[in-house]
Amino acid sequence: MITIEPYIIEAAPIGEPNPLPDIHNVSYIHSGIELSDEITAKERSNIGKGMLQTLLPYKQQDSYSRERSPREFRAAVLENSKLRAVFLPEVGGRLWSLWDKRLGRELLFRNPVFQPANLGLRNAWFAGGVEFNVGIKGHTPLTASPLFCEIAETDDGEVLSFYEYERIRGVVYTVSAWLPEDSEVLYLRCRIENTSDSEKYMYWWSNIAVPERTGTRVIVPAAEAFECRYDNDHYRLQKTSVPYRDGTDISFPAKIHDSRDFFYKLGESDAKWIAAAEPDRKGLLQCSTDRRFGRKLFLWGQSQDGRNWNEFLSREGESYIEIQAGLAHTQLEHIPMPANSEWEWVEAYTALDCEQDTLYGEYSQAVSTIGEYLTSRVGDPHSLYFPDEKGVKNRRLVMSGSGWGAIENRVRKKPVSRYHHFPLDKSDPETSMWHELLNNGRLPEPEPTAFPISYVSGEPWLGMLEAERGKGWYAYYQLGITRYAAGDIFGAKAALEKSLRVSRSAWALRSLAMIYKNELSDITTANGMLLEAIKLVSCRQLYAECAAVLTSVGGDSEWLDIFDSLTETLKSDGRLRFYRALALLNLDRTDEAIGIINPDFMMSDIKEGELSVSEVWARLYGRIVEKRFGKRDDELRRKLYPLPKKLDFRMHADD
Repeated sequence: MITIEPYIIEAAPIGEPNPLPDIHNVSYIHSGIELSDEITAKERSNIGKGMLQTLLPYKQQDSYSRERSPREFRAAVLENSKLRAVFLPEVGGRLWSLWDKRLGRELLFRNPVFQPANLGLRNAWFAGGVEFNVGIKGHTPLTASPLFCEIAETDDGEVLSFYEYERIRGVVYTVSAWLPEDSEVLYLRCRIENTSDSEKYMYWWSNIAVPERTGTRVIVPAAEAFECRYDNDHYRLQKTSVPYRDGTDISFPAKIHDSRDFFYKLGESDAKWIAAAEPDRKGLLQCSTDRRFGRKLFLWGQSQDGRNWNEFLSREGESYIEIQAGLAHTQLEHIPMPANSEWEWVEAYTALDCEQDTLYGEYSQAVSTIGEYLTSRVGDPHSLYFPDEKGVKNRRLVMSGSGWGAIENRVRKKPVSRYHHFPLDKSDPETSMWHELLNNGRLPEPEPTAFPISYVSGEPWLGMLEAERGKGWYAYYQLGITRYAAGDIFGAKAALEKSLRVSRSAWALRSLAMIYKNELSDITTANGMLLEAIKLVSCRQLYAECAAVLTSVGGDSEWLDIFDSLTETLKSDGRLRFYRALALLNLDRTDEAIGIINPDFMMSDIKEGELSVSEVWARLYGRIVEKRFGKRDDELRRKLYPLPKKLDFRMHADD
């Protein structure tokens, strides 16, 4: 049975998208990769390929806060006599809960709150449940966005599907869920459709959050893994044996100190599964057909920063890990997907409910025990059954996603999906002006102070913007952004300069400033443009970028004057307050800086692994120690002023 029901949870709002396009600004996608010598040429053949210069055409989702209140989501619920599965179509189709009725327990980590934080490609990300990541290393751009949701009637019962058009890779992806009557197994069929005439780099990982307790054990049929650890600006990948690494049994996440990934190396003929077992020999078991041969454990670790991240993403005392399944051995790879092709696989989720004590004995015995349990519970994982599309009698759309699939149908002059309908809605704010460009060859011309609503990328759009008749400031602005997305930095610069000659807008000034700063290493020119831009519009993200530059080039007093002129709402923003504290510190006004950077400080959008707060803490309280004792003494500073847990987001540094 499938129903659409209200689901109420304490939630922080995601807020309005950031109007500023990504001009080499999202550091996550530019991170380097350091490989150990033991990784073979074959194993590294796809590592680092298919990486991005920008997240355009997507806009950042960074306007959330940490003020939570009850929010009603529309949930899609599959239920039978054994299981109840709750999906949230409004936020990436997340499988939020999988409740086993016989055991009377939740099989996933069902987060008690919905709290966006800066861990996603577009910034906003939230912990809990099962997240479906497609296309790009990291979390899918649509992880916090609505997907289309439909219910199909088949000969085998109802099937629930979530789908959307992913704009960077230009593919349609689908997650379909089926819960047979009286089944103890939830089945998912995942599909990627590349209906274009070009090869695409592809990626998929299903991130499965499960509770982390002292005795939680992660079991995978593998004797070797790639271990990935985090540095400030790059990843370090090396190999390790399983389950022991340097004498530590890494199948028990609670024994590991700091954050890291383990990508398990499964053999071609091995059954593809991963399990999280609790001391009572119960937990979650996930398996898939062979295309999904990657398996992974992510853990925050037991260090102060990892514990803080767990609670920052949920609430005090909560703790989780992720067991994951992917298309490659590691998440540092993209796999070439041929033109006009489809990839699909089936996954199965079920309770782990073993009586044998071998789950907590010798590792190979635990693997053998679960392998036998898997066969009895699910059958042969190499050939999991899912209702065929040919048996679909009718489809009913129950929730809508974006208008981008529909407009892409118009651009290509053919459907982007063989299976799903993208209804045309020319009133959709994000796509309406692009329909106008398609219809009339011209973009509408908003006021220069109006916030940009959306961007495009790709050759068809670039050609249309190049040919746009009678270009105004906005058409030149959009042309500049689209050229940048295509990798044409100097063409983007020229178009943005033409936009400014037609009309001075904060948007063209800021994007040009980011090209000077991030691509041409000319921070002086960038600074001047940002200062002009903030005089034209009031935009939180624009103020933050201006502050970042000013506090790096000696413009601290200027930033303090700007901050004092802001509204009270902007003055309360954690990111802007951080830059105020940094400016005060740079000016040696330590007492005022301490009024901000103290154990009560909160910055909602601090990034995973970001060192800014911990570095300012060390500088600030190091200066206090130096003034008090007449010399710099980092050891004494750490003793007298240890970094508070709630300010520790490092993941990869001891100090």
